[in-house]
Amino acid sequence: MKRIAMIASGLLATQGALAGVYAETVNHNIATGTTVPKQKIYVQNGSGRFADPEGRSSLIKGDTLYMIDDKDKSYIVFDKATMEQVAKKLSAQMEQLKQQMAKLPPEQRAQMEQMLGGAGLSGKPRTVEVADTGKSDKVEGRTCKVWDVTRDGVLDEQICVVPFAALPGKENFSTVFGNFAKVFEEMAKSVPMLSGMMANEFTAYAKTNGYPVRQRNYDNGKLGDEETLVKVWREEAVPAAIFEVPAGYTRKSMPVGPAQ
Repeated sequence: MKRIAMIASGLLATQGALAGVYAETVNHNIATGTTVPKQKIYVQNGSGRFADPEGRSSLIKGDTLYMIDDKDKSYIVFDKATMEQVAKKLSAQMEQLKQQMAKLPPEQRAQMEQMLGGAGLSGKPRTVEVADTGKSDKVEGRTCKVWDVTRDGVLDEQICVVPFAALPGKENFSTVFGNFAKVFEEMAKSVPMLSGMMANEFTAYAKTNGYPVRQRNYDNGKLGDEETLVKVWREEAVPAAIFEVPAGYTRKSMPVGPAQ
């Protein structure tokens, strides 16, 4: 869920511009004062790439998501054909899990459902809500508005959002991510645990009309000590090769469920 949320926020601002957007995020521990790199983001002409320090990237191009691993020079394609195959396996696994959980005592079953965060077991779409706290703050010199994010009725995250108009670049992230969300939802129709997930994330974040330059998680109603910060955001031309799978990389199948 968090990964999808990060992709959602990362895509919310690009299309048809002469130059793209380059951004860098870090994880900052408030208690210890330590900061480590988290992600490099490249967006241009409707495509986006999100790379972490471990050499893993998520590349969104058109209606396809590629997950690239530079360490073993491999990639996984997440398109409609792949999703249909994954859907069959996931549906079978979820049905098996439901049958196993039905045999548990009520208390243990409730604990399992809580551990799984619902996981689409009820077949209901996950809900995401954002609420304006009425507060504002400043992050890396940028004034931002503070919003609380609730997922499935639980206060889960706090974001500080800068309006798109106040950020460098002319990319229309909202349009691009909206198109991708529609494609994802079409692919996920047969998977209850995924249904509504991406569209609901997008709809919620779109209400803020900006980009979160700070994200902090709630733990039992209390804000945690770790935050994700946008340290760099600039407009620049992004090389076309950034949005291609490198030559010579091996395509792998998407893993589903526990390793055999």
